[in-house]
Order: sequence, then C-alpha cells, then structure tokens
Amino acid sequence: MFSKELLAGFPQPLGAFSLLEGKGGRFPGIKRPHRATFARCKQAAEAEAGWLLYAGFGAECHAVAQDLSSQEGSYWHAIHHRMEPDAWNSKYWFRQVGSHPLYPALAEKARQAGWSPGPRWEPARFVDFVLQAIEKQDEPHIELAESIQFLEWRLLFEFCVSGEIA
Repeated sequence: MFSKELLAGFPQPLGAFSLLEGKGGRFPGIKRPHRATFARCKQAAEAEAGWLLYAGFGAECHAVAQDLSSQEGSYWHAIHHRMEPDAWNSKYWFRQVGSHPLYPALAEKARQAGWSPGPRWEPARFVDFVLQAIEKQDEPHIELAESIQFLEWRLLFEFCVSGEIA
C-alpha cells in the first residue's frame, strides 16, 4: 500500500499524538517531503496536509489546507484548529466539511475505543469532548481523545491517499 511508503520515516508503529499542536516537528530529524512525493495519491495536496499534521508541522498543514476547496482540505483545517485549540474555528471548518463519508466508520471506531459519539459522528461534539478533557486535565479522557484523534487521522489520511475508507 502506497501510504506505508509515505509513512516510512515515522517511528513505528504509528500511534496517538497530542491533542495540542506542538511547535516544530513532532519527530526529531524528520523532514518535510517534496510535494512530488504525494503525486500518486488520490488527493495529493490533502494527503500532504495530513502528513504535515501528523508530523507536527501545524503551520505548514494550515498553509496547505486553507487553500483547498475539498471536503478533506476543510477537514484537515478543522483538525488543525481543534489542536490549537480554537473550538469556534474548528467547528466552523467542520461545518464546511458537511457530512463526510468516513463519519460512519469513525463513529464505530470511537465506540470500539470507548467513547459514545451518539447515533452518528458529530465533529462538534468531539471538539467539545477534546477541549473539556484538556481544560479539566483529565488524563483518562485525554488519552481516549488522543486515540480517537489518531483513528480519525488514519481514516482521513488513507482516504486522501487511496480514495477508500479503510
């Protein structure tokens, strides 16, 4: 699978990452790949934005995502703002996403992880859950939110790479 090639520079296995955006790269020594690296992706710029988000290059992710008019570009933009944390801006961008095809799979994965998203995935509800966990410094909820955020990232990244929901 091509996405494995794109992720080869990251420490393995891939895992949950902080709910809050860090400064600079998340992984010492990892370098931003050339845009041509993503050319084989179904949605190249969107896959690049997702790669940048996971790598910890929040400002670069934002710069790419804000120029995209696709649902996935808006989705990366929304996640970036959730990680700032800027709830209002995140919810605005999730409204731009509308109903995304990966929401049913994400809702099921969130349930399996131990969080009830309700009858269907509602991004604003997850934004609120994340921000409450951070504000209360509730470690079990932070860990749960980080694991769900990783599941969300992985589903969206794979969708941008292949056009399919994993």
